[in-house]
Amino acid sequence: MPSSVLLPFERPAGRDGSALRAATAARVAEGRTGELIDLGARRGSRFAVLDDASYPQVREHLVRSILAAATPQRADRLFPGDPQQLLRPHGGVSLGSGAAGVLWTLAELGAEVPTELVDWLEGAVDGMEGPGPGLVDGLGGIALALDRLGRREAAERAWAEVEQAPLEDLGVAMADGLAGVGLALLERAPLLDGEGTLRLLARIAHLVVDKLEQPGGRLYRPGLLHGGAGVALFLLHAYELTAEQVLLDHAERALRRDLAHLGWPAFSAEGAPELWRSRPLLGSGSAGVVMVLHEAMTYLDAPWVFQARESLAAACEEHVGAHAGLFHGWAGTLAAVQYVRARPWDPAADPRAAVRPHLERLGHPSAQARIPYVGLEAARSSADLGTGAAGVLLALDYLLGAEPRRLPFFW
Repeated sequence: MPSSVLLPFERPAGRDGSALRAATAARVAEGRTGELIDLGARRGSRFAVLDDASYPQVREHLVRSILAAATPQRADRLFPGDPQQLLRPHGGVSLGSGAAGVLWTLAELGAEVPTELVDWLEGAVDGMEGPGPGLVDGLGGIALALDRLGRREAAERAWAEVEQAPLEDLGVAMADGLAGVGLALLERAPLLDGEGTLRLLARIAHLVVDKLEQPGGRLYRPGLLHGGAGVALFLLHAYELTAEQVLLDHAERALRRDLAHLGWPAFSAEGAPELWRSRPLLGSGSAGVVMVLHEAMTYLDAPWVFQARESLAAACEEHVGAHAGLFHGWAGTLAAVQYVRARPWDPAADPRAAVRPHLERLGHPSAQARIPYVGLEAARSSADLGTGAAGVLLALDYLLGAEPRRLPFFW
């Protein structure tokens, strides 16, 4: 668990949220909602270099900016997010694009979350109709956030709906399918019924295997969110609990499928586009796949696992883009590089050697990097976990935080 650190942001006075609403109204009137913070566009910026020394200021400013962007008077969403937020049935509430992901991130980092904002999330969940049990888009991720925010009764209601959902109707993906439900249950804390959860995890793992073995059970997209990497991650964790060889076999096949989709030469047709080089992304590309390959090396000793991990890790190091974001930008790419390249025997003096050059480049005045960052389509400011400031903050705290931090869903 992260230590409880109170960051120096202006907390709204009172429980009625009047100060927060007044501040929000002022920002809207002045056109300042979702303001961007230059890391180096102006000469002499205090964030001219993104490193250990400047990170506490960056972190404080990020937290302040995220909270300043809250609009609890709105019913559809609490924080600005990527335009895709409005196209999903519960996009304004979910872990990936909505309030659950933003508030969960703040709580994970030990920031004090105003009661009014947690009330908004709990109320939004109570009013939702027909959400699925998924991790990124559904009740699984929302339940995790409610637990982390200390709303135990609301979380238990959400978990009950997750456990009672018709799991047989789900796909296998991490974003909205069985793998995501399984990972949410593994991440759940506090865990009130360990034996019952183990039985449910075993059932989910067998459903994943059954669906992968069916003619229509193929994975058509690569990556953590919708591809084989997310499925393999869950199956590897399930194998750790059950030691059932069939789970390990299907984890291996799922990773091979992703490598084929990404055009990695050993498993793809000749002349296939080498997406593993050009798509170093956490959600849908090489970054997510290489993290799961790194996990799989504990159990799979086939030479291709090591070779693919090295190839994809090098590609991620070489192609760190300027666009921010956890799922589709440099924040996720650098988190993956650090996860794969950091080793226990590395010199204590420089534990971030692999990512340091990229952080320095992103913080350099010529980079004009901005926080909070615009969403995936670069159309608006975004605070959300998948494309915006919350995801960037989570990655930066893993990379530069004073305390070692585990990446969620990886153990």
